[in-house]
Amino acid sequence: MTAQPLTVAAFVGTRADLGPLSPVLEALQSADDVSLRILTGVMYAADDLVAALPTSAPERAWRAAVVPLAEPMAEVSVEAQLEQGALLSRATGRALREHSVDVLVVLGDRWELLYVVPPAVLLGVPVVHLHGGEVTEGALDERVRHAVTKLADQHCVASDDAAARVRQLGEPGERVHVTGAPGLDRLAAAQPLPDDELADLLGAAVERPLALLTYHPPTAQPGAPVGRWAHEAAEAALATCGTVVATHPGMDGGREEILAALTQLASREPRLRLVAALGRDYPRVLAAADVVVGNSSSGVIEAATLHVPAVDVGERQRGRLRGENVVHADEGREAVEAALRTALTPRWREHSAHITNPYGTGEASARILDIVRAAARAPRVKPFRDARAFTTTAGPALPGRTDGGDREEEQ
Repeated sequence: MTAQPLTVAAFVGTRADLGPLSPVLEALQSADDVSLRILTGVMYAADDLVAALPTSAPERAWRAAVVPLAEPMAEVSVEAQLEQGALLSRATGRALREHSVDVLVVLGDRWELLYVVPPAVLLGVPVVHLHGGEVTEGALDERVRHAVTKLADQHCVASDDAAARVRQLGEPGERVHVTGAPGLDRLAAAQPLPDDELADLLGAAVERPLALLTYHPPTAQPGAPVGRWAHEAAEAALATCGTVVATHPGMDGGREEILAALTQLASREPRLRLVAALGRDYPRVLAAADVVVGNSSSGVIEAATLHVPAVDVGERQRGRLRGENVVHADEGREAVEAALRTALTPRWREHSAHITNPYGTGEASARILDIVRAAARAPRVKPFRDARAFTTTAGPALPGRTDGGDREEEQ
């Protein structure tokens, strides 16, 4: 008798989680023993999400998997987030029941997870959390990430230091799995987009050096002049590079201020190409870039896989593990411009060409698939492992575990 496929739901709110989740979604979609549902409802309407999903599966297969929870947000403010959150919470609970979901997969630290994960906990649906245990002290995402850790059942973390922090939060070692960052899976074989194809994509000829800029609101710094900071970072990139490709900021308060500043600058500086998102073209555009600049995790986590120098600006990513390709800069044009000049030197480019990405080698999604399969069978009771006591005996390991068992003594 053939076993019933496991119904796995994955939540995609914005491009912040779609990019790194894409290889996991592909693995789940292609698994014969998994029936995938993709929940969405912050940035994407159903058709927009289908258009942004990988081309490895037919469009009709993705369309059948997508479950819209709410209409996309028209604006981003605290009031709008609270209203959208209530819609997401109700709709998530309904979708989990209607689709008989066995496991929920979520990634990262976005505010909307505070509304998506609790319904699963209340309904007894195991939660597999990706990218927990990291540190980004300049964003409210930091608090959300650790809150989701305590609600989740299994943890697929990107690095050893993240695994140590998750165990430090009392999570049993056998539930913590060092898989690497899944977003790197789509980058490992990425070939640079040629300049003529870049020109077609951007609608303008490409001048070297080519910079890829993303500036998000640093949400842990209320009242910060985010529009001015984004404008100055873009001016610094224009002063040191030929073409600057700037993508829209994330769905946080301050987004409109940043967009207005970048739009105004782009209107009088044709070398600044402002695009909503790069979507499926992102891996090849990143591979073609000479430098990444801004305060996005893409520079800190992903650029190292393609050996692209990166300039991390400001406090948003403070405390996060980073590759040796990254130069840090304080806010302000002068500081960012100085860091860019360092990152663009032949010496730094040669240095970046030989580094190893501390977030893994691009083989995470297969490991995560095994952990998702096993999550539905794991016990619901999750003991708290006191880092001071080390007396609890570890239970059986789940597939994909690489942390060597209970290692709280390493804290």
